[in-house]
Amino acid sequence: MRWGLLFSLTLLAVGCSRSYYRQQADAETYPLVSERAFGPSSAVGSMNLAPPPGSRLADPFPPDSSPKPPDDPAAAMFMDRPGGFRGSKHWGRFGHTDQIEPPGWEAALGLDATGTLKLDQTRAAEVALLNSREYQAAREQVYLVALALTLNRFEFATQWFGGFGPTYSRVGAGSLPTEANTLSVAGAAGFSRFLPAGGQLLTNFANSFVWEFTGNTGAVVNGSFTATLIQPLLRGFGRDVRLEDLTQAERELLYAVRTYARFRKLFWAGVAVQPDGYLGLLLQVQNLRNARENLQAQEENYLRTEFAFQGNRRSVVDVDQAFQGLLQARQQILNAEVDLETSLDRFKRQLGLPPRLKVELDDGPLKLFVVLDPAVDKLRADLTAFEQARNAELGALPEADAIKAAYAELAKLAERTDGAVESVADDLKRWKADSERPLKPGEEKETRDRSADLYRRNADVPDEGRKALKKLAADIADHAKQVTGATRKEGWEQLTRDTKALVGILDDATTAQTLARIYRIDLPSVPTEEVSAVAEAKANRLDLMTQQARVTDAWRKVIVAANALRSDLTLTSTVALNTAPGASQPLAFDTRLTRLTVGLQFDGPLNRLAERNLYRVALINYQQARRAYTDLSDQVEQEVRLTLRNLRQARLSFEIARQQLIAAARQVANERILLNAPPRLQQQGGGGDPTLRTLQALAQLNAARNNLAGTFIRYEQLRVQLLLNLEALQLDDRGLPTNAAPPADADAAPSGPAPPVPAPPK
Repeated sequence: MRWGLLFSLTLLAVGCSRSYYRQQADAETYPLVSERAFGPSSAVGSMNLAPPPGSRLADPFPPDSSPKPPDDPAAAMFMDRPGGFRGSKHWGRFGHTDQIEPPGWEAALGLDATGTLKLDQTRAAEVALLNSREYQAAREQVYLVALALTLNRFEFATQWFGGFGPTYSRVGAGSLPTEANTLSVAGAAGFSRFLPAGGQLLTNFANSFVWEFTGNTGAVVNGSFTATLIQPLLRGFGRDVRLEDLTQAERELLYAVRTYARFRKLFWAGVAVQPDGYLGLLLQVQNLRNARENLQAQEENYLRTEFAFQGNRRSVVDVDQAFQGLLQARQQILNAEVDLETSLDRFKRQLGLPPRLKVELDDGPLKLFVVLDPAVDKLRADLTAFEQARNAELGALPEADAIKAAYAELAKLAERTDGAVESVADDLKRWKADSERPLKPGEEKETRDRSADLYRRNADVPDEGRKALKKLAADIADHAKQVTGATRKEGWEQLTRDTKALVGILDDATTAQTLARIYRIDLPSVPTEEVSAVAEAKANRLDLMTQQARVTDAWRKVIVAANALRSDLTLTSTVALNTAPGASQPLAFDTRLTRLTVGLQFDGPLNRLAERNLYRVALINYQQARRAYTDLSDQVEQEVRLTLRNLRQARLSFEIARQQLIAAARQVANERILLNAPPRLQQQGGGGDPTLRTLQALAQLNAARNNLAGTFIRYEQLRVQLLLNLEALQLDDRGLPTNAAPPADADAAPSGPAPPVPAPPK
């Protein structure tokens, strides 16, 4: 018994551990958050504040006994000697650490052998959810609101108290009767409780034990029990007034959960889709690829111009202009690389990663813009190099064996062209299927008709190519046999003609494939009916629900403020029980000493200036809340209407960009043909300097490529924005979307390098 009493007293004196209080707070707070996640639209996923071990935000040390972190040297002096006094020696009782970040957190990222983090759209979101400081802070904010609610609820719980205090006193010196030694122990226990109608109940049991060690007088015990009820009857009376703070706290947690639920959606969209996120980066990657394709075209143009200059068909000014275009293309690549690296660093910080970390983006979504099969593109480059090599031989006719070797190389290129024709045939089959399917919502019939017409005009390209290749292969073999030392010139000239014939066949094939793949780039359908979209948004938007509830909050505040204008009328009732003087039992209450008091206290409303001002403020706040709701409602409506308009614009802009790319490719191909044509034929290009026209055509082609990718990604960003505006985006417990992806295209174009310069459409 004595040991149990000693343990209880020690526990009361020391209190519970830090971890006990932390875990108790979590156990009470987390359920409060969960019970306010009503439905999928307001789901909040896991609310555990402790980041997992693989997170950069994780703390490897116990949260309740973390070692002292590294300090700033200058600030440390004021911790060691605050105000000139010697500081505490106990700061390091849990040890010391020299790191703030957890060591080895990069290992959880799954870097490859080169230390590079490979990201696709989903992986980028996962990394952000794991390491983002912004996301962690938003989750903690919800917890803090819920934690505050626990205090508001505790205010109306029965609150117990208890304690005791021993006192030893000595009076005088020597012995009796001048010396007195006394030990007194005073204790008290009880509880208090606030009542929902405004009252307060107070109970207190107090007792004292006094031992006099001199004179053998023994112990004297006194005990008392009091219970007091305080109940306002006018000012401060009623559940509407007394429960206001608790009511507001309960509702604030609901608002915080809704805000966090919407934040999760906006966070995913910001990381995965929006201009500063993953798709925005992919657009910059595509622009960089287009810039590199433009550089290749500028290099070819410069070589052609230089070759024409050597044949006295171009001036030195033309060469200078072509070289300037080449330098500008290099500058565009450098600018695109710098912009991409800068955006990547910003994106890494958005994910919670250090900018130094190497990141590689999965370019899968860019496969739509690969308008030429990689093998066909490689063949085209090899054939261009072969043609340029023959042009370089114009001033120095090669030997017969070299010409025969060139014929053999050309024959191999022709064999490869046969495979390219088959690749084109596959794309044409898919193009035909797309041209025959029903129109999708928002798709223009005129665009479909144009696509079908272009398909019909290119449908025979594979068959014609096969026939032409079969004849050309026979011609190449025959012409190669006729080359001798005496017929070198004729053989070389025939070789250049055969080369141009193969270039023409391949150009027809690449033209058809380019058209097929450009026209097969499809935009996903979205709901476009404005009235139903606006109604859906106003019914489901979490922020609008919260703003509507805040109108009621402001209305309640008017009632509470009006109550404060009333008079004070308070009922006080007290019951007191006491023990008789000199009693030996602390609970031996004497009914003769029982006391009951009942009273009223009145205070007239003679000084209510502050309350008057608060009441007037509450009235104004209510009107402001009403206006704020209507303003947000109008804003939601405006956002939906604007996004739908922007989607219609983006769809049309994409179709325009599609046609611009085809037209720009046609212009480049025509200018290349005219560049080496006789002067009288060069004017067919529309007049003006042919070199400048070629440079302008190349610039327009590069801009058209960028515009096609930009309008497509812009449409996708707007499509996701519409889901956000309608509160239709749903996330799983991890924070990843379950309904954001557009329908997959099983016949999408294969991935590969960036689109090359297409030949002119038929």
